[in-house]
Amino acid sequence: MFGYLTRLSIRELLKCLLLAFVIAVVIAVLVYLWTGNATLAVLVFLIGWFLLALLCLLLGHRGKPDRDLLRCLLLAFLIAVVIAVLVYLWTGNATLAVLVFLIGWFLLALLCLLFGHPGKPDRGEAKTGKVPSRHVKDAPFPPVPRDDSPARQPNRRPQRIVPDGPIRGVVELSSGSALNDLASGNPGGAGLDFQVWTDDPTVAPASTNAADVSGAKGGSVVLLSGNWYIDYSTDSGATFTTLDPTTIFPDTLAGGFCCDQVLQYAPTIDRFLWLLQYSQDGTGANAYRLAAASPQDVIDSNCTAWTYWDLPSSIFGLGTDWMDYPSMSLGDGEAYISFDVLDSTGDTVADNGLVVVRFNLAEIAAGGTINFGYTNPADSAVAWGSGVSQDTGNEVFWAGHVDNSTLRVFSWRNDSGFYSWRDVEVANWPNATLSSNGPSPPGNNWFGWGFPNNAVIGITRRSNELWLGWTASSGDGGAGGFNFPHPHVQIVKLNIADWTVIEQMQVWNPDLAFGYPSLATNSDNEVGIALGWGGGGSLHANSAVGFMGDYVVWFRDGSTWTHTRWGDYVSIRRAAPETHMFAGFGYIITDTSTGAGHRYDPYYVLFGREPQKPIG
Repeated sequence: MFGYLTRLSIRELLKCLLLAFVIAVVIAVLVYLWTGNATLAVLVFLIGWFLLALLCLLLGHRGKPDRDLLRCLLLAFLIAVVIAVLVYLWTGNATLAVLVFLIGWFLLALLCLLFGHPGKPDRGEAKTGKVPSRHVKDAPFPPVPRDDSPARQPNRRPQRIVPDGPIRGVVELSSGSALNDLASGNPGGAGLDFQVWTDDPTVAPASTNAADVSGAKGGSVVLLSGNWYIDYSTDSGATFTTLDPTTIFPDTLAGGFCCDQVLQYAPTIDRFLWLLQYSQDGTGANAYRLAAASPQDVIDSNCTAWTYWDLPSSIFGLGTDWMDYPSMSLGDGEAYISFDVLDSTGDTVADNGLVVVRFNLAEIAAGGTINFGYTNPADSAVAWGSGVSQDTGNEVFWAGHVDNSTLRVFSWRNDSGFYSWRDVEVANWPNATLSSNGPSPPGNNWFGWGFPNNAVIGITRRSNELWLGWTASSGDGGAGGFNFPHPHVQIVKLNIADWTVIEQMQVWNPDLAFGYPSLATNSDNEVGIALGWGGGGSLHANSAVGFMGDYVVWFRDGSTWTHTRWGDYVSIRRAAPETHMFAGFGYIITDTSTGAGHRYDPYYVLFGREPQKPIG
């Protein structure tokens, strides 16, 4: 208990003391009015204040943020004083005026806390820009040799360490998630339909980079990307052809292509969106390239005809700051990308935060100049390493950890030039060092790279719910309760109408670790997940897919090697036109005993619920 109390913040302590004081005063006044015994009233006040404050400290306050509690107490105090003064002036009865003040203060503060509008969130104003389009076809460019060891390594900064926060409460334990092999796990008996599962063991003979697998499905065309390559399929994922992106686009942007890529399919404009990352040139400038093509364009050109827009770091006012670790999502009429920003100083701090950029899908479809808005990375410093919400509707979201019991959640409506953020209290989750070893050889910790650590990389919208997912460590989070034996995934579901926590759940297993979650929502309002799994000393790191709420994830092929850098991401998307299904993109790691000693073999899977048979 002493350790618990020492981790309470001054704010948390004052909040409990203030709230307990108000309640104890009201109780003591009522006791005095009932008994006429002032000594008893004082004794009740002192004992009540102590016990109520202690109860508040032990159980934790899970309601409004601290500033809203103080706001309500101050506002109620001022109103109660005015009412009490008016009562005194009207009646000349000081005792009645004091009684009205005490009862009024308590009731008004309580009403404000229970029914008052949450305090105005902090907000920032988006900046704007525009960029002209260019066009390519037929892959006319010679391949550019890849550089696995550029002068400035992506994600080389230490991961952002999430500090311990005030005790908010014990995590309520979810059911453990089973790990099922597709061959023996009987998915049909579980009501699931895995229509396609295709792997490609030919894309990379060996690599020292992370796999970073993304993808999307639009009709019979499936695109799948990893570091340095893109696969395309025109037969619904039955077979894939691998292309080198440096042969498709000119080698004229920043320091050349390297390495992260993200894919989406936007059915409202019938376009694949392809985001490619480019390294720094001699001046330190770096860039992204956003490309668009219809499924028919992919078929007709063998995936070589693209309209594209170049987005150098200077266009966002970032100079030579390094942009890295992108994500991309789709809204009602918008596409969003995000990326980390690292300053050009070679220090050891993950400092500059996250940028979110908004594009208009209709402008992308038109193929001309596109306008965009973007956020200030300093506003989203705690969201460094995170991504933007999938299937996000009329508002995009992103989030980061203030500490291990406080989320900062950002939002940006598609009709506004301003974005906002607010803090949300959650139960304390374990934030120790991530560690889970595969079998020997090589016995590596598949979380050994560190990045993105606990960043909120799994995020999706389901109607008026926002689902946020991140990797947590073993342990109990400092609040007691269940001691997780391995790293696992924490999921928080929020009501975006009032920013209250609906549920805090986990994806965990007693024998192995889970991490690197990716979330998406299908047209049946179900949330799907793709994630990494392995370790526990006996299982090589791998990836799997499933439905949230089923408490089981599915894999097909086993890995035969564990790398210290498993990540940095796998992906899940709403399929099209089978919008009730999910398109998942993951990989296994194969021991080749040559070169780097391993190979990342990506796969594509199309899965969903089996259709319900009609009754009668």
